[in-house]
Amino acid sequence: MGLFDKLKRGMHVYGTDDRSVGTIDRWDNDNVYVGGKSYPRSSFDRFDNDRLYFSQEGYRQYQGSAQTGRTGAMGDMGRAGAMGEEDIRVPVMEERISVDKRQAERGSVDIKKDVVTEQVNVPVELRREEVSVNRVDVPDRRVGAGEIGDAFEEGTIRVPIRGEEAVARKETFVTGEVVIDRDVVTERETISDTIRKERVDVDENYERNREGFRQHFEGRRAGLTGSTADTRTFEDAETNYRTGYTAANDKRFAGRKFEDAEPEIRRSHGSMGSGDSWEHLREEIREGWERARRR
Repeated sequence: MGLFDKLKRGMHVYGTDDRSVGTIDRWDNDNVYVGGKSYPRSSFDRFDNDRLYFSQEGYRQYQGSAQTGRTGAMGDMGRAGAMGEEDIRVPVMEERISVDKRQAERGSVDIKKDVVTEQVNVPVELRREEVSVNRVDVPDRRVGAGEIGDAFEEGTIRVPIRGEEAVARKETFVTGEVVIDRDVVTERETISDTIRKERVDVDENYERNREGFRQHFEGRRAGLTGSTADTRTFEDAETNYRTGYTAANDKRFAGRKFEDAEPEIRRSHGSMGSGDSWEHLREEIREGWERARRR
């Protein structure tokens, strides 16, 4: 399912700072309409708990257009002396716990290595020369020319005797291994903390009246036929009932009748970009207003 397959009228739209910026009025292949203004589909990047969120760039564009709208509204107020046309939005917040995981040392296994010394005897066979001196008689002969140089001189004749000697050399060998197996086990741990929620009585009271609004909508739709037939669902029309219900609880309209507050509600709500005329929406908004005032 794609990102925009989940869109519904009345779905809340939030900025990257978790501030509610309004609800979805309608959408088409290119744009999503929020609060009577259109924003390209590329301005949004995710859903979370039935909420549509602006992307970073899309939210900057929204804030820029909202700032321009406020400047224009202040100019209109200066000229007409009327109250502001913007909705007063009160964000309802709650805290949620997000549990992350990180690597940490949970203990250790110590393996001690000791060095011990032992005497090792290695037999080896060595060869060496042995010398024996024998006097041998030979027939008399004249002394050769090369032998006369050392004749009749005293001295010692040194004859080297060779043999093998043992040389010890140490080499290091691997004679075994200690294998340490580490297995990963999973254990469930419950993280407990205290979170805060803001509850708004208007929303709670609205939910108690929601079924009455549904019956009102179904009754009106059943009475429309032919070209005036209404193909919407209650979920499509619900934002109108909620608008009237919320306005009836707005301090700006305290003590005023619907007819007195209607011009301001119309400017704030308008057709909400849905293509419906005010006359088509008025009865649903008024029903929300009247039911809120009767409670």
